[in-house]
Amino acid sequence: MITLIIAKKVSVEWRIRHKFIHSLHPPFHQHPTSRCKKTHWVTWRKPQEGYIKINFDGSKSSSHAVGGFILRNWDGTFIQVASCSLGVASILVVEATAMRNGLGAAVHASYTNIHLEGDNQILIQAVQRRIQVPWEIQTLVEDILAYFQIYNHVSVYHIFREGNRATEWLAKYGLNLCSIIVWHQVLHRDLYCILREDYLGRPLERRAT
Repeated sequence: MITLIIAKKVSVEWRIRHKFIHSLHPPFHQHPTSRCKKTHWVTWRKPQEGYIKINFDGSKSSSHAVGGFILRNWDGTFIQVASCSLGVASILVVEATAMRNGLGAAVHASYTNIHLEGDNQILIQAVQRRIQVPWEIQTLVEDILAYFQIYNHVSVYHIFREGNRATEWLAKYGLNLCSIIVWHQVLHRDLYCILREDYLGRPLERRAT
C-alpha cells in the first residue's frame, strides 16, 4: 500500500515538473510555408597542370553591355584580362562574345589545353551541345566550336556566380569605361584582391532553397 502511494506521488511530481519545463521551452514548430536554406561553399579552382583556365562573364547597364574574360594558368597565375563594350546587346550575346574572345586570346598566346568556365547555364549547355542553340548566338557558338577544333583539349564547366566573381568584377568595371580593356598585369587593387583570394582558394557561401 505504501509503495503504491509513493509511486503515485512520484508520478504526479514528474507530470508537474515536465509541464513546468515544457512551458519554459515550448517545442519549435517550423512554419509549413518556410523553406530551409542549404549552404554551399563555392571556390574558384586552379586548372590541372598543363592547362589554362578561361573565365568569362558579362554585364549590362541601361545604355550598353560589356563582356570580359580572364586567363590564368595551372598554378593560378594571372595571364591576361580583357573586356569590351558591345553596345546594346542581350546578356547571352555578351557572354558568348566574351567566351569566343577568350578562346581567341588563348590561340594567340599558343595555349592548347583549355578549361572554360562561366556562370551562364544556357551558354554552357549550348556549347556542350546539350540544348538547341538559341538563334541569337548561333554564329557565336559556331565560332566557339571552330576554336575547339584548334586545341588539343577543351573542357567546359559551369560555375556559380560566387566562383566567377573576378570576371564579374571585370565586366562591371568595364561598364564605367565604355572602352576596350586589355591588361597583361593587374592594374586595379580590387581585382588584385579577388584574384589573390581565388589563388588562395577562399570559399564563398552560396545559399539556395
